[in-house]
Amino acid sequence: MTNVLAVTLDEVLASYEGTIVTDELTWATDIVDKAVRELINKIPSIPSRVAAGTLDREYVVDKVGEAAHRVYRNPEGMASETEGDYSYRLRTIMASGNVWYPDSDLIALGYTNGKNSVPRTVFSTPSRGWGFPI
Repeated sequence: MTNVLAVTLDEVLASYEGTIVTDELTWATDIVDKAVRELINKIPSIPSRVAAGTLDREYVVDKVGEAAHRVYRNPEGMASETEGDYSYRLRTIMASGNVWYPDSDLIALGYTNGKNSVPRTVFSTPSRGWGFPI
């Protein structure tokens, strides 16, 4: 498998505290590719910004890795588990195995939700009849 940013499984696993067994390597690689696709779908300018050097590739790899780690650590999506009279609770977003990014990561990578994120100043001149009261 391959992705637009050429993020490899080895790069992601370098910061993962667990181990991925050999028969799960294809699944783990697929999660990395999904994480990159999700990120590029939300912020299409990332590949060009990485290529231009205006966005650090290693920072993007860190964020992709964190998204993949969320799935690796908890593929079943458990939110809580109790022992006496056994019960468990699933988080809907995680139980689906979805790759997701917190808003803070997306904003740090340049996500603006289609809005111009640069503050602007508006100047206006009052005219007679419209403006400040006399």
